[in-house]
Amino acid sequence: MNESPNSAQLDLVFSALAHSKRRDMLYELALTPASVRQLANAHGLTLPAMHKHVRVMVEAGLVIHKKSGRTNFLALRRAGVRIAQAWLGQYHSEWGNDEASLDNYIARVTK
Repeated sequence: MNESPNSAQLDLVFSALAHSKRRDMLYELALTPASVRQLANAHGLTLPAMHKHVRVMVEAGLVIHKKSGRTNFLALRRAGVRIAQAWLGQYHSEWGNDEASLDNYIARVTK
């Protein structure tokens, strides 16, 4: 597979999405912004563990992190999610019935 100019960013996004707690957090942030403490409490995480997840999501461009006083807030960064959507979407037109695709491939190869 050829490396696209965005392959490093794509790797960060999919790596961040690989963890189930981060996917759950992103879903919640898609509904409403939250503080880091709120998310940590909701997911049974210590603040140091939560900050590790935050760092991964920020580096991947999936969340926006802002500090107000002593409180850290997060919101979903939709542009980050669009990176994964765009990569998956490029194959959408190629997708069809999986069995039909396999049958067509076998027919071409065994001619």
